[in-house]
Amino acid sequence: MKLKSSQNNTPRNTIILATIVTILLGIFRLVLFLVLVWIAALVFIIIYQYRASKSNAGNFVCLDCATIHQDLACPKCGSKLKKIYSKDNKYGI
Repeated sequence: MKLKSSQNNTPRNTIILATIVTILLGIFRLVLFLVLVWIAALVFIIIYQYRASKSNAGNFVCLDCATIHQDLACPKCGSKLKKIYSKDNKYGI
């Protein structure tokens, strides 16, 4: 009595190996994609911070005397309490 052979003559080991390789390549491609997304996000953040610092010129407003300055401590009263100041957002003055 002859056993029926299956239509697919590919050995099981080859199918298992191909499946594992496909999964690993998919994971590595996903990791590469995530790394590229992080690099793009970091570049965007750096460019945005650079542009924001140029446009704002690092201005602070003193919370004690409302003096606008660029120093760590207020040059008028010496207070270190400050809030970031931008010309567009004038809340707190």
